[in-house]
Amino acid sequence: MNVALILNYKAATETISCVESLLAHCPALNHVVVIDNDSQDGSVVAFNQWLEAQPRHNVTVLANPENNGYAGGNNYGLRWALDNLPVTNFWIVNNDTYVDSDALTPLLDALAQNDRQFVGSVILSADTGRLECYGGGKLYPLLGKAKLLGKDQTLEAMAETSEQPDYLMGCSLAFSAKLIDRIGMMDEAYFMYSEEVDWQFQAKKKGVSIRVVPESRLFHYGSLSSGGRSAFYHYYRNRAATRFNKRFYGQGFALASACFLSAITVIKEFNHPSLAWSGIKGAFKGVTMSV
Repeated sequence: MNVALILNYKAATETISCVESLLAHCPALNHVVVIDNDSQDGSVVAFNQWLEAQPRHNVTVLANPENNGYAGGNNYGLRWALDNLPVTNFWIVNNDTYVDSDALTPLLDALAQNDRQFVGSVILSADTGRLECYGGGKLYPLLGKAKLLGKDQTLEAMAETSEQPDYLMGCSLAFSAKLIDRIGMMDEAYFMYSEEVDWQFQAKKKGVSIRVVPESRLFHYGSLSSGGRSAFYHYYRNRAATRFNKRFYGQGFALASACFLSAITVIKEFNHPSLAWSGIKGAFKGVTMSV
């Protein structure tokens, strides 16, 4: 059984639209699990009303009793699915996406060739149709930053290059259910940002690779959950970056990256000191967190 996981936080309308597009265009998709991350805005009621109006036996709505972030919400769905469904493959999909063609079958074909890998899709901007990223991004750890691979380039140009991402975006991430036994769940301490990157890097230590499948394409609207650039964004994004660096490169490296990242944040938010201060606090908090 192939199961999609879609995490919702205060965006029921967009989540329903995403689910409907997956069910309409991905015939190999057997079940969709929607996890509401304690939205407290009537999202679960909206989902239940939708299912009452259009009964779907292949959709399950879970109400996570707490908002424990991207990793926590998806882990909640993973655990439920493993306990209640005969899952063969998982497909984590952001709720701010849609498909207009079969994006799952190419991912499943890749997993059939090698189930010791994560596979990801080409992500296109829902607003412009331009390439948002070729599966994922490149990391610049010392700066605490990442860059989307192939952003605004053409798919033809990316097909001719041998450059591959350092990580796959959690926007579309497929993997064998057996992989969970090998690598465990995502680290919930991140709350937001870097959790899927950390997961892939931890898996790499155990011989698990990543692969972009260009035949699989999703359209992405943008950050519905984080609300874009804000104090919340700067704090959690910077905290995640330096905590990731501490885990994989050591505390001294993480401290240096916190300094660089703080400087970058101050420059970018020079006219918004409260946002800059949130970023600085996040950067140094990540250095002090346990890994």
